[in-house]
Amino acid sequence: MEDALVLADCLRRADTVECALEAYVRRRRPRVDCVQEQSRAAAQAWVLPSAVRNAALRERGDQTFCARYRPLIPAP
Repeated sequence: MEDALVLADCLRRADTVECALEAYVRRRRPRVDCVQEQSRAAAQAWVLPSAVRNAALRERGDQTFCARYRPLIPAP
């Protein structure tokens, strides 16, 4: 959904499709990189032994969750 909204905005503002696509990549790249990094970090947790993973989640699960996804939530 985000991609579609940004692409539509870029197409509306740009003089050419090429310019729109360049603007789209510039705007989306930081967000995409962040999401990919967070996905990799989450995947690493799944390969931990379940007892270790569960203990870590009990201890710091809420804090870790908030810290991981805070960059993805725009400030009000």
